[in-house]
Amino acid sequence: MALTDDQKRRIFEEEKLRKEMQGKSVVVSVILSFLIPGLGDLYCGSWVKALIFFALDFLSFILMFAMGIGVFLYAPVWVCGLISAWLSANKSEQRKIKKVDKTLVQES
Repeated sequence: MALTDDQKRRIFEEEKLRKEMQGKSVVVSVILSFLIPGLGDLYCGSWVKALIFFALDFLSFILMFAMGIGVFLYAPVWVCGLISAWLSANKSEQRKIKKVDKTLVQES
């Protein structure tokens, strides 16, 4: 039993929508940010936040070796990086859902 062109098109569109609904993974984002603050934001496409976290991370490393106070700066940067990565991934997921909802409304 062969599929008609209309059925093939519908299956293709449903598969395309399913792929579009997948936002950035929160777990992957947090794990990346756990390794290096800012990497999770970079994964989610938040370039400005990622650059800020990279700069703060670099600064805390320099201060750690130069003055020994970088440890006190690194801990808050690391925690804020984890939270920021989690929020960026959630925001990415919400944007994808809104985009798919718009697509579905336009098709109706």
